[in-house]
Amino acid sequence: LKSAAGRIFYNFFGENTLRADLSVSVPELGSLLKHSGVVGEAERRAAEVFGADRTYFVTGGTSAANKIAWLGTVTPGDVVLVDRNCHKSVMHAIILTGAIPVYLNPARNDHGIIGPIHSSEFCPGAIRDKIDNSPLIDDPALLAGLAVITNSTYDGICYSVERIEELLQDSVPYLHFDEAWSAYARFHPLYAGRFGMHARDEIGPTVFATQSTHKVLAAFSQGSMLHVRQGRGPIDHSRFNEAFMMFTSTSPQYMIVASLDVATRMMAGHSGKFLIMEAIEEAIVFRKKMVMVAEELRAGSLPDEDYWWFTVWQPDCIMEVDDRVLRNHAGCWLLHPDDPWHGFGGIEEGYAMLDPIKVTILTPGISPGGGMDEQGIPASVVTRYLQKSGIVVEKTGHYSFLVLFTLGITKGKSGTLLAELFRFKALYDRNSPLEEVFLDLVQKHPDRYSGMGLRDLCQEMHGFLRGASISDLAREVYEVLPEPAMTPAEAYRRLVQGSVDAVPVSDIEGRVVAVMVVPYPPGIPVIMPGERCGPATRAIIDLLLSLQEFDALFPGFESEVHGVESAARYDWKVYCAGE
Repeated sequence: LKSAAGRIFYNFFGENTLRADLSVSVPELGSLLKHSGVVGEAERRAAEVFGADRTYFVTGGTSAANKIAWLGTVTPGDVVLVDRNCHKSVMHAIILTGAIPVYLNPARNDHGIIGPIHSSEFCPGAIRDKIDNSPLIDDPALLAGLAVITNSTYDGICYSVERIEELLQDSVPYLHFDEAWSAYARFHPLYAGRFGMHARDEIGPTVFATQSTHKVLAAFSQGSMLHVRQGRGPIDHSRFNEAFMMFTSTSPQYMIVASLDVATRMMAGHSGKFLIMEAIEEAIVFRKKMVMVAEELRAGSLPDEDYWWFTVWQPDCIMEVDDRVLRNHAGCWLLHPDDPWHGFGGIEEGYAMLDPIKVTILTPGISPGGGMDEQGIPASVVTRYLQKSGIVVEKTGHYSFLVLFTLGITKGKSGTLLAELFRFKALYDRNSPLEEVFLDLVQKHPDRYSGMGLRDLCQEMHGFLRGASISDLAREVYEVLPEPAMTPAEAYRRLVQGSVDAVPVSDIEGRVVAVMVVPYPPGIPVIMPGERCGPATRAIIDLLLSLQEFDALFPGFESEVHGVESAARYDWKVYCAGE
C-alpha cells in the first residue's frame, strides 16, 4: 500500500486474496510436492470422488498434467499411439520424452467437424501395421508403450472408453485420456462408460485421465487434476512423483490448490449430478428452441421467399423424445452408423456419443453432401458479433461454431443466445451498415469496410471461401498424412540449434517441417514436427495459402495458425529443418 499501483491492486483484489497468497513456509498447509498435510488429504478426497486410485492436483493446467503423465511413463525411443486430434501439450510431451509417434487419424464430416477415431484403428492388427510401416522404427518387434486419446473431442464426441480399453487390452500398458473438456462425465449417468475413471473389473492398461477442472467445473485458472487407475502398467508413486515435481513450482499458488478442493466438494454426493443436470437441461431447451424457430420461420415464409436460420448439429430425434429421456439416457445421443445427421461413415454401433452440453451451430453455406451454396454466412462473422455481445464461443469453424453449456450457466441463459442470433439475422436481412454492426472494425480498417453492409461482407467472404473450395480442401488435408522423416525431438533439436530455415508456405513441399502447424479452424494439426510435406499432401500447402490470402483480404477476421511466422499478412513462413 506504499505505492499508487499497489493500492489499486489491493482495492481490486481485496485483502483476503492477498492474505491467502501463502508460501510453502506455512507448515499447516502441507506440501503439494510431497502430497502431505491438508493438500494430501484433499488429493485423496478427490481420488475418491472422481473414482481414481490416486489423484494429483496440478497447478499448471492440463498442459502440465499431460506432460507429467508422459514423463512418468515414456522414455526415449518408445513407440506411442497418438490421436492426431491432440492438444499441443501432447506434442510437447512427445518432444520431451523423445518418443516415436504413430498417429491415429480421426474422422471428419463435410462441415469440418472432428469426429472419432474409427474403432478399427485400435485393433491389434491395425496398430501392428502402423508400427511396421513407420520409417522411424527399425525394430520390427517394438511394441507401443502408451496411447493417448482426446475424450471428448473439441466438438463434443465422447468415446466408449470401455470399448477402447477392450481393443487396446493387449497393445499398450498405459492409456491416457485427455479429458480437458469432460471432467464432469463421472457425475451423470448419461456418460456411463465414457470417461477414464469408470469402474472396471478386468485388469487392463493403467489409465490416466487429465482434466481441466478450471474449464468445465469450478476452479481457478490453471487448476487441473491428473487421475490414475492402476492396471497392468503399475505406477509407483515415489518414482512417478519425480515427473510431477518437474512441472510443479516449489512455490505453488495455494489458492489454485484450494479451488481444486472446493471443486471436489461441489461434485461430491448428489450435488454433482444436480449441477450437471442443470447444464444438460438448459442445453436441451436451447436445442429444441432452435428447431422450433426454424419451423416457425419456414411456416411463415412466402412460397418464393428465401428464408434462412441457423441449424444445430444434432440427432434428428431431438424433437420426438421427452426431455426426461434426453436428460438421462444416452440412446438418442449416440452416433448410429446409418444416421445421416452426423456425417461420419463407418461408425461402430454404441461407440461414439454426442455430448448434449456441447452445442455446435451450423451457419448457411454448406449443403448436404459437402457442396457449397451460392449464398452463405461464414461463422467467423457471427461469432465476432456474439463476442461483441458478451457471449463466449469456444470454437469457430468456417461454417460452424460451438457453444458450451457449463455448470455456471443460469436458467434462461440460452434465451440470451437465441435473442442475439435473432438480432444478427435481422441485421443481415436488412444489410445493416458495418458502422452499425462492427464500428470498431470500420474505424480500424476504414478503406476496407466503410460503406459496406453486413450481408455484403458475408457474401464477399463466402464467395472467396467457395472459390477456394474450402470445404473440399479442409477435408483433403487429413485424408493422407505427411511422411515422417525424423522424430519430433530431432526436429526440435534442430530448431533450438538454429539449424532451420524460415521457408515461405508456398515452398515447403519436399521440406521437413520443424514445428507443429495447426490452423484454426479446424484445430487439428495439418503437419507435425519432423514430417515432410510431399506431392501427396499438396492440399496442406493449398489450405495454408488460402488462409493467408483470406487474411490479406479480410483484415480483422484473421485465421489463427500456430506454427506459422508472419512478418506481414502476405508473407507466412514455416520453420523447416536445414538441408
